[in-house]
Amino acid sequence: MGRKKRAGFIFVTYHGDHRPYHVHIREGEREVGRWDIENQVPLDGLQVTEKLKKALIALGYAREDKNNDDN
Repeated sequence: MGRKKRAGFIFVTYHGDHRPYHVHIREGEREVGRWDIENQVPLDGLQVTEKLKKALIALGYAREDKNNDDN
């Protein structure tokens, strides 16, 4: 299990978890959703705020998309 903290979020990955490779995102005690690292898309209806997007990029889970600022 990997666990990282950034910008008030906790990011958790589990060794041997099912595909697609993803990270679970918690804010406090509440899981807010999952981010699909392989396909670079939110799962579970996750709302990707600017704060969350910056944290995902900073931790290496998301790539910065220079061509489309809407994602």
